[in-house]
Amino acid sequence: MKCMICKHGQTIDGFTTVTLEKDGATIVFQKVPALVCDNCGEKYVDGNTTSALLEEANAIIARGAKVDIREFGLVA
Repeated sequence: MKCMICKHGQTIDGFTTVTLEKDGATIVFQKVPALVCDNCGEKYVDGNTTSALLEEANAIIARGAKVDIREFGLVA
């Protein structure tokens, strides 16, 4: 797809890091699948991946974590 930010680049499959903060907790997911603009580097994460990130972050916070860094898709 054409990048919505720079209007010039095309997106290609890649990865990004997503940081989520809630109720004083910070959860970082690395190697999250995303579409990445080949011109400006803007990253787009699809709806299914976003839902999975939010669900996992809520579970991590429910277990009492204040800071957690993990690779997306791996059980830790």
